[in-house]
Amino acid sequence: MEALRRVGIDVSPEELDRRIAQALLEVVPPHAVGDLGAEFSSAERAVLEAGGVDLSPLRPGEDESVLRTATGYAALLASSLTVREAARRLGVDGSRVRQRLSARQMYGIRRPTGWLLPIFQFDEDRLVPGIERVLPRLNPRLHPLAVLGWFTRPHPDLHRPGDPEETPIAPLEWLRSGGTPEVAAELAGDAAGYV
Repeated sequence: MEALRRVGIDVSPEELDRRIAQALLEVVPPHAVGDLGAEFSSAERAVLEAGGVDLSPLRPGEDESVLRTATGYAALLASSLTVREAARRLGVDGSRVRQRLSARQMYGIRRPTGWLLPIFQFDEDRLVPGIERVLPRLNPRLHPLAVLGWFTRPHPDLHRPGDPEETPIAPLEWLRSGGTPEVAAELAGDAAGYV
């Protein structure tokens, strides 16, 4: 809870638990651990194993990628703002936030209890400059972690003007440093694969 408060997120322990539990249910498959080869015939197993596929049963804790994904998604949801919180932060009415979500000028994750707006798109009491021009260019079917990854990982086509090393920077850093939103928007169409 202290880590969330340090970054300006005020969520009750009960709400945090609820968001984490929901994220885990969405990300972790019901039978993530078990015999991967049980669904294949003997002949299919032989072909797969000859090709180098290991069909031996996974042991609990062996597949850390599922846990990392679930943890990342839970953290994203836990640190997100409700429509009311986002509206208060921006000094607008909740209906204005919902309009911007519909127009894809703000990024939100639709939940059974309403929208959650990831914090990465906010700079204190405003949106990251120009992000409203980039968001509509993202594929709306991208997983929220792919969206977060694309915005926060260095992109090889973005660097600070005048940087002789041309060190890649993340799209969020590009926008925050005054980079042209249209440049980031052009790159947003290829955002898949940034989980």
